[in-house]
Amino acid sequence: MNEPVHIKPYMRLSGLEPLVIRPETNFVNVGERTNVTGSKKFARLIKEEKYEEALSIARQQVENGAQILDVNMDDALLDGEKEMVI
Repeated sequence: MNEPVHIKPYMRLSGLEPLVIRPETNFVNVGERTNVTGSKKFARLIKEEKYEEALSIARQQVENGAQILDVNMDDALLDGEKEMVI
């Protein structure tokens, strides 16, 4: 009987490109400006439905080296699900 293949429990993230974080992985840069609770500017743009400007914040973070984006729409004054699918 064959032994089952053991898959190492690395963190695997997907997006435009897959990212696997292993013990030997160096620093991983997380962009946190796309967070309505952490960025007043991003929150204002989302509340004003200025989505292209909000997207430019995300784009700028990636251009500046972010490998992961923390996108957070959790705010009592927003319908987070609606805002993420627009």
